[in-house]
Amino acid sequence: MNLGNNDLTNVSEFGRDLLSPGEYHVAIANAELKEWPSGDKYLSLWYKVQDGPRTGAVTFDSLSLWDSDPKFQNMAFSRLKSIRKALGLNPNIPGDTDELLGKSLTIKVSIRTKDGKDYQNINSYKPIGAAGASAVQPAQAPVPPQAQPQPASQMPW
Repeated sequence: MNLGNNDLTNVSEFGRDLLSPGEYHVAIANAELKEWPSGDKYLSLWYKVQDGPRTGAVTFDSLSLWDSDPKFQNMAFSRLKSIRKALGLNPNIPGDTDELLGKSLTIKVSIRTKDGKDYQNINSYKPIGAAGASAVQPAQAPVPPQAQPQPASQMPW
């Protein structure tokens, strides 16, 4: 089948257009079950950037919830717990992927290099507007200082 005559010169490769390190306000756009080459299954989460210069960019997270290695499985459940907490969901149950879809949170990303290739790494999950989530906190006008009451002995009358 002919796929058309579009010029792909200025199109970024899928999955290779990494976000710069920092914090991003994202929404969970997709959650699907996938399988590693080893046969272990994992949950693939797609995060879509909601604001700023990278609005619309997508980054991915892989949670090996069904990994045969308990170490990786435990790390995946730890990440899931943090995600659910950031979304305001009960962090003590795995829940359902339908609860995650469309919900917003802040992710902190970095870039790691392995075998000469750069990869996106998600380091933390926070609720929108949480302390330290500078990418999503709205700018606020400075609050003028309140006049402090003076002790009675210093009153001008």
